[in-house]
Amino acid sequence: MIALLALAALIYVVAPLRRRESEELERNAPIEDADARRRAAFGGLVDIESERAVGKLSQADFDALRAEYEAEALAALKELDALGHEDTDLEAEIAELRARMECPSCGALRTPGEGCSECGAPT
Repeated sequence: MIALLALAALIYVVAPLRRRESEELERNAPIEDADARRRAAFGGLVDIESERAVGKLSQADFDALRAEYEAEALAALKELDALGHEDTDLEAEIAELRARMECPSCGALRTPGEGCSECGAPT
């Protein structure tokens, strides 16, 4: 009988904690979704920049894809703003991606990990 009362007390204490955790996950789901779309759009922009730089993407295709990715990124950023989410690491992430794409010798954009197509500098 004592064990049954102890179990009931434990359930009474733990239930609100689990409910609060579930509510927090539900609250963060829209932010995580918008953030994932933002990251995908920025990743797409980086990819098409490198594909254009190595000649795999025509200027017309690049312009169309860039407009699409920029629109998706802007929509995701507006949604994050509306949800009250502030991403302080965004600027640092963009700068890091851009730095990885720049040739250390001449500053031209290049595919990360590959030599420069402009000056021929190795990775």
